[in-house]
Amino acid sequence: MDIIKLPIEYSASVLDSRFRLVLIAAQRARQISDGSPVLVKSKYVKNTTLALEEAIEDKLRYLTGEDARKAREMEYRMRRERMARQSMEEAAAASLEKMEEIKEAYKSETVVMAAEEDEMLGDESDEDFGDEEVSDEVFEDEEE
Repeated sequence: MDIIKLPIEYSASVLDSRFRLVLIAAQRARQISDGSPVLVKSKYVKNTTLALEEAIEDKLRYLTGEDARKAREMEYRMRRERMARQSMEEAAAASLEKMEEIKEAYKSETVVMAAEEDEMLGDESDEDFGDEEVSDEVFEDEEE
């Protein structure tokens, strides 16, 4: 099993502390897990090891202090907006689905009602205009 050599050696010009290295690598590993492309060629495959290599090789840019706080707030706001938009889209899709179900139910109900009405009209017409034979006597009376 290949693992990155411990202790990890890094340049003080690249990173100011091991704590910052851990924070940057953890955040970058999450980004790689979410599908972000890897910035270094490596023999390693684990996201955390790749993130550590990227940080050590100075492939990552990071913010500190007030700039970092503002960037994080903006990221949270964008994430909340994206989640809200996604939630609204899902609700609209569910509503549209429900409307289609209601429309189909209405169509099938009206078809059934129309068929019942036709059946009722058909039964009444058979009663009114049955297949009774009309006698010739009635016509003879009219002719005279």
